[in-house]
Amino acid sequence: MASDGCQPVEWSGRGGFTHLLHHPGFVKTETYGSARHAQGPQEQEEHQAASSSGRGGDRTGVWKGPAPRGYVAEPMHAQDESQAATDKPINDTPYVLLPGGTRMPLIGLGTYKTESPEAIRKALEVGYRHIDCATVYGNQALVGEGLKDFLAQGRRGELFITGKVWNDAHRPEAVRRSVERTIAELGCAHLDLCLVHWPVAWLPGTEQTDPEVTLQQTWQAMEALVDDGLARHIGVSNFSLRQIEEVLGYARIKPVVNQVELHPLLAQRKLVGVCLRKGVHSVAYSPLGHRKDNELMTHPAVLEVAAEAGKSPAQVLLKWNVQRGVAVIPKAGSEPHLRENIEGLFSWSLTWDQKAKLDAIDCGKRFVDNAWHTWEDAEEGGAAKPSRVL
Repeated sequence: MASDGCQPVEWSGRGGFTHLLHHPGFVKTETYGSARHAQGPQEQEEHQAASSSGRGGDRTGVWKGPAPRGYVAEPMHAQDESQAATDKPINDTPYVLLPGGTRMPLIGLGTYKTESPEAIRKALEVGYRHIDCATVYGNQALVGEGLKDFLAQGRRGELFITGKVWNDAHRPEAVRRSVERTIAELGCAHLDLCLVHWPVAWLPGTEQTDPEVTLQQTWQAMEALVDDGLARHIGVSNFSLRQIEEVLGYARIKPVVNQVELHPLLAQRKLVGVCLRKGVHSVAYSPLGHRKDNELMTHPAVLEVAAEAGKSPAQVLLKWNVQRGVAVIPKAGSEPHLRENIEGLFSWSLTWDQKAKLDAIDCGKRFVDNAWHTWEDAEEGGAAKPSRVL
């Protein structure tokens, strides 16, 4: 069987094919990631920008930990791994680069059910610069009040603000009205990222399917937002891989983000991996689950890894996504929780074994579900599984 890119091929090391990864004369590093670390800061940033814009670069993902399943490597003893982790300080990059060099922070603040402007002000004070909003949350004016003083200081350029177009605003003229209202309520002059919230179009003011608008028409209206300076980037949310490929097929301006539910119980590896290779970054909502005392935060594997790492369950869950290059937007209102989620997030790493323990609990569990939306088969889109082909 042909190599899947995770295992050395049978002819590895036999001379010839000097341009291939498995040749002894190829880059003398353990992984693409370690090769990237060997570069200077400017080279790393240029490499990441090229990868983000689809011009090339690392196609293996950005997880600084275990290789994909099936990889065969020399065993590393726990003591050796621990020693390797402490050989030099960790200072991971806290953002991903979008086309044009825009930096999207890997840790953000979800504003769903935020009830106080003070929570926004405290988040900014603690260090949050990525603020995720949506029309349907019904609190954008409140969030804008929390941003007001920060923006008045001329610090808009420090923020990455996301807004979303709700289901009943998919008609082209409604898309623009929705975004103009969002910008006015937030008081932010423009959005850094605007998303189609769900791949579902409703008649204005209803929850009934709108037969008069197509996703392509909605996307063309989203592109006009970029043309007119209302949004720097556009993307989608809750889209399947097949739906993203559909948009990529006709898009003049490509989506740069797909915001979906992601955590160890719902890893969605194919969606995240294939989208990354197509230049679409993933952003994880509900990275800590969706309800208090949920089975994710109290899962034995999460508690075990948290004890091993000397971190809280929330910190472990956020790191699991961030360490694979997925931005997270957890909700938090109190200062202790705000600090717990962000402080020190980029100064430590999960080990290979810890990540594998969290990977093993993936069961497709969703905390966010709606009766009006049917989730597509996770295997639709991308390369088909051999078992399906055969």
